[in-house]
Amino acid sequence: MATKARLFVATLIVALAATMAAAAETKKELTRSLWPKERIVSALQDIAELKSAGMISEEHYGRKKEMLEARLAGKFSPSMLSVTNPPVNFIQNAGFEDINRNSRPNRSRWMWWGGWSWGGDYENRWEDRPQYVRSGKYSARIACLGRKGRIGISTPSLPVVPGATEYEFSIWAKGEGDNQLFLNFEAGARGTFRGRIGSAWERVAVKGTLEPDADGYGVYVYVTGEGTIWLDDAKLVPIGAEPND
Repeated sequence: MATKARLFVATLIVALAATMAAAAETKKELTRSLWPKERIVSALQDIAELKSAGMISEEHYGRKKEMLEARLAGKFSPSMLSVTNPPVNFIQNAGFEDINRNSRPNRSRWMWWGGWSWGGDYENRWEDRPQYVRSGKYSARIACLGRKGRIGISTPSLPVVPGATEYEFSIWAKGEGDNQLFLNFEAGARGTFRGRIGSAWERVAVKGTLEPDADGYGVYVYVTGEGTIWLDDAKLVPIGAEPND
């Protein structure tokens, strides 16, 4: 009986070790997909520019630089992937600080984000007037200049987090005129918000649920109607993933 008990315990230990190893490898793969080399190099350049402009302190710059250089060397390990303390905002260029000045006004004017329009006279443009910027130097401004239609920006395909039951996308918005804002999970997940945006900054959020067997998903931000909407500080986090330190 004692021998069987010891064998049972040993089997459990081996199974647990295999599960933990698989979870660790999944975590590494997810981290690599969220932090490709190009993003790390770009982030290092961004924080150097912010420090030079006096927008972040030497201490803040040092912490960020150390973390990014560790990521670049493959030595950085995030503490967990959980809803209680998510280490990563899946949205890159969340504050619309990295501008694509060569893009057309009816397409995305921001790096990383995609963009399109269907009918109507709209313009995507960066905004630098302080009263229309929630944080940083810029926000995104989407304005109807004439005929009503639809215009939007979108994320690329985003990775699935093992154990997450759903995802929450949020963004800060303020508006003028007869505007309508839509936030949609698509291309692998489902969830929708629709509403008019008022003149004060407000946090707008929507939760998305993965479709069966989905290996990715995207978030789409649509603007319809007349008027103008400003967007800033986007964020997307998984919900329901357990800490796996």
